[in-house]
Amino acid sequence: MKKNPARSSTDVEGPSIRIAWKDEQSLLATWHMTDGFRQEVERQFAIPFAELPFVLRLYDVTDRLEVRNDGMDSYTDFDINHHSSEWVLYGVTDSSAYCVDLGIRMIDGRFYSLSRSEIIAPAS
Repeated sequence: MKKNPARSSTDVEGPSIRIAWKDEQSLLATWHMTDGFRQEVERQFAIPFAELPFVLRLYDVTDRLEVRNDGMDSYTDFDINHHSSEWVLYGVTDSSAYCVDLGIRMIDGRFYSLSRSEIIAPAS
């Protein structure tokens, strides 16, 4: 399997998130949040940073080629630890295209994206 290079987000203000093929059935997501950004998120949500419910939202964009936020997007959420700066995402196939949001999912289901990776195409 030929591996695609890691694709990084284009967000300027938020954390940069990158995804790369780990193998045929998993992706590796990596990101970095500055202390200043952590403080801003904590201030914005009025919740201590360590208590925020962080998730990686993995979108399958194979058929749509983008995330449209119209209720028809196909995604899976992965709960992550706030100390993490990388996570392995399982349940993917190397014949599909994906992108990932690093975000916060509140108890009532509302999702706030902090950063989105670029789309990673099927491995060839």
